[in-house]
Amino acid sequence: MKPGTRTEMMERLGFFIGTWKVEVTHPHLQPNPIVGETKFEWLDETYIIQRTHIDKAEFPSSTVIYDWDLASGNYVQHYFDTRGVTRLYQMSFEGGVWKLWREAADFSPLDFLQRFIGEIDESGNVIESVWEQSEDGVDWKPDFKLLFKRKERAL
Repeated sequence: MKPGTRTEMMERLGFFIGTWKVEVTHPHLQPNPIVGETKFEWLDETYIIQRTHIDKAEFPSSTVIYDWDLASGNYVQHYFDTRGVTRLYQMSFEGGVWKLWREAADFSPLDFLQRFIGEIDESGNVIESVWEQSEDGVDWKPDFKLLFKRKERAL
C-alpha cells in the first residue's frame, strides 16, 4: 500500500466506525467466549477513538486512539486501560488484514513482544483475530483470540 496523505490514511480506518460485539476466547479463563463490546468513533474528525468494555475483571476496559505516522508509514495505536497500563503499538491495515505489533519498551516495560493479526471477512462485518506473544521475536505463542462482530455501522 502506498501511503497517502494523513487524511487519506485516516479515512481508510472509517471502516471500523460503529459498534462491535467482541468475543474473547482465552485458554485459561472461563466461560469461553467472554463477551463484551467495543465502539469506534471519530474524535474531532482527526483521530479514531475505540472504547472497549468486557464484563470480566481479567480484561480491563480500555481506550485506544488511532493516528497515522507519516515518518514511519504506519498507523499508531495508543492504548490505555483501567489497570493504568499505557502502550504504543505500530499498526497496518491493508487488504483485509489488520495488524498491530509492539517490539520496544514505551510507556510500560516490554516484558514480551506482542502482535495482533485480524482477518476481515468478505462482508466486512466479522474480524477473526488473535493476540500472540514472544520472548525472542522468533517463537510466537497464541495469547487469546478475539472475534469482532459488527452490531451497528455508524453513518
